Amino acid sequence: MKRQIRKWLPSLLSLGLLLNSPLVQALEEQTVLAALALNIVRFTTWPAEAGIKESINFCVVGDNVVQQAFASIDSKAVGNQALKIINLSRLSNFEQCHVLYISELKQNVLLQVFVELKKHPLLTIGEGADFAVQGGMVGLENVNDKINLHINLPVVRESNLNISSRLLKLAKIIGN
Repeated sequence: MKRQIRKWLPSLLSLGLLLNSPLVQALEEQTVLAALALNIVRFTTWPAEAGIKESINFCVVGDNVVQQAFASIDSKAVGNQALKIINLSRLSNFEQCHVLYISELKQNVLLQVFVELKKHPLLTIGEGADFAVQGGMVGLENVNDKINLHINLPVVRESNLNISSRLLKLAKIIGN
């Protein structure tokens, strides 16, 4: 029995260290953000001109960890539609998107994206309270392992989207 324990001990210790690695922690955090983003989509309605048919196209801009986390919500049901995750390698082709999740863009690039998307029925979700302040619709801020929602209601309304009052009650409203 002791031989078996000695044989497997290095592997178990390595696994324990791996599970506590920053990469795994980042993936766990992004997976939580992906699940939360899915629920935000479920509490949002789009106007008819958004052209949503059988799927809601959820575009993701981020590194491999972000894209891997959002793959976990691919094909999830949202009302009568399914969510379709599309990983964008470039900041273009937004016309195919109904939702755009942005992870860690430089401020000047982010502001250019917001100018391009202004008044389009495209739900923008990103990380940090500043995301919504700078012109995004929903900012997700991690404070002491609790995710706070920041919603820029004027930008949401300008895009003809509607976010449920049930979700708005949970958020800090910006620009109202």
